[in-house]
Amino acid sequence: MSAGFGAFEIARSGMNVNERGLFSTGHNISNVNTPGYSRQQSVIATGPYIGVSGGKYQIGLGASIQETRQIRHMFLDNIYRQESTILGYWETRAKTFNDIEAILAEPLGSGLQEVLNQFWDSWQELSKDPSSLTARALVRQRAESLVYNINHVGMQLDRLQHDLNSELQVRIEEVNDITRQIARLNVEILKVESTNDRANDYRDQRNVLLDRLSKLINIDVTEMQDGQLAVTCGGYFLVYKGDNTNICAKEKEPGDIFFTPMLEDPEGIELPVKSGIIKGLLESRGEYIHPETPIQYEDFNSLDIVSNLKKRLDYLVNTIVKEINDLHKSGRTLGNTSDGEDFFAPINPAYPIRMGNIKLNDTLLDLNNIVASASGDSGDNTISLQIANLRQLALIQDDKGLLTFDSYYQSIILGVGNGGSEAIRISENQNMLVVSAESQRQSIMGVSLDEEMSNMLKYQFGYSASARVMNVLDEMIDTIVNRMGITGR
Repeated sequence: MSAGFGAFEIARSGMNVNERGLFSTGHNISNVNTPGYSRQQSVIATGPYIGVSGGKYQIGLGASIQETRQIRHMFLDNIYRQESTILGYWETRAKTFNDIEAILAEPLGSGLQEVLNQFWDSWQELSKDPSSLTARALVRQRAESLVYNINHVGMQLDRLQHDLNSELQVRIEEVNDITRQIARLNVEILKVESTNDRANDYRDQRNVLLDRLSKLINIDVTEMQDGQLAVTCGGYFLVYKGDNTNICAKEKEPGDIFFTPMLEDPEGIELPVKSGIIKGLLESRGEYIHPETPIQYEDFNSLDIVSNLKKRLDYLVNTIVKEINDLHKSGRTLGNTSDGEDFFAPINPAYPIRMGNIKLNDTLLDLNNIVASASGDSGDNTISLQIANLRQLALIQDDKGLLTFDSYYQSIILGVGNGGSEAIRISENQNMLVVSAESQRQSIMGVSLDEEMSNMLKYQFGYSASARVMNVLDEMIDTIVNRMGITGR
C-alpha cells in the first residue's frame, strides 16, 4: 500500500516540475525584448527512491527541480567586453578626428590653406606696383583675414579640447555610478543565493552594467564562490563584493586645468586606464598647452590628437610670422620715412605668437607703413617680392627635413586625414567584431519564441498527464477502499 500511496507523490512532483517549467517559459517569453536578459531553464532531475519488499527493489518518487539556471556563456561575455573596450577607444578617436576636420575645413572647404594662398598672392600683387594704395589695402585685408582664420581655428581647437575634458569628467562620474550599482547588486545576489535560490534577474542587471563599464574603461572581472564580483582596472579594485572605489577627475599637477582619472582611495594615485572611451578621451584631448610654453620644433608623433595638432599649427604660424617680420623690419616704409616694424604682433606681448595670440601691428592702419621696398623708393619691390616668395622656400623643420610652408601645412592635413581614416576603419572593423560576439552571445542566451512555445506545449502536456495520473490513482484508491469486499452483501 505504501507504494500505491507513493504514486501520489510521483504525480504531485510531475505537476510541480511542469508548473515550474511553465513559469520559467512564461518568464522567458515576457522578457523576449528586455535588453541583456538571459533565458532561464528549469533543470529537472529524478526524485528520491524508496525500498520495497525489504529493499529487494526500489520505486522512484517522481521528479524535482534542481535549479532555475541562466543559459549564458562566460567566455563569450569576456570576448564581447574585450572587443567593446577597444571599440569605445577607437570610436572616441574617430569622433575627435571628425570634429577636427570640420574645424579645419580642409581640403575642400575655405580653410587656412586657401587664406594663406590669398595672403601670398596679395604680396605678389603688391610687388607689381609697390606704391599702389589699392594693392597695400589688399595686403592688409588678406592679412586680417589670415589673422582672423588663425585665431578662429585656435579658439575652436581650444573649445574642442575643453569639451573633451568636460566629457571626461562626465564619463568618470558614469563609471562611479555603474560601480556603485554593481556593488549594490553584489549584496542583493548574495542575499538571494544564500538561501540556495538563484538571483538570475539581478545577475542580468549586473551583466548589463559590466557590458557598459567595459566600453568606458578596460576592466578585469572575477566572480567569487558566493556569486559576488571583483572588478579591477590596472590592478586596482573598482568593486570588491559590496564595496566600490570611486575615481575622481583631478588635476595631475598643480596648475593643470585638465582632468586625470585618480583614485579616491588611496588618494592621489592615477588610475592606469589602457583602453575604452576614457582612454580615447585622454588621448584625443592631450595635454594643456600653457600660453607661456615656448614654440619650437619637436617630435609631433604623439598619440595625443588635439594638443599635438595645436603644437604643429602653432609652430607653423610662429615660423611664418618670424620670417615675414624679419623681412618687413629690414625695409623702409613708403617714401623712405622710417624703418619697417613687425608686420604681425602678439595680442598679449607676454606670450609667444601662436593661434589665438596674433594680430596685425597697429601701425599698419596707415597703409604707407606696409613695407614693400628695401629703400623706400616707390618703384622698389624688393621686400614685397621676397615675402611673396616665402611660400616657395623650404624654411620649416619637419621630421623629413626642411619643407615649404604649404608642404608642411599639407602634411598636417594629410596626418589628420590619415588619422581619421585609420580611426574610422578600425572602429568599423571593431564594431563588426563586437556585433559578431554579441550575435554569438544571443544565440546562446537569447530567447527564441519558437523554442519557448515548444517548451510551453511540452510542459502543458506534462502537467496534464501528471494531473491525469493523480485522477486515476484517486479513482483506484477509492475503488480499493470503498468498493472492494462488498460483493454478496
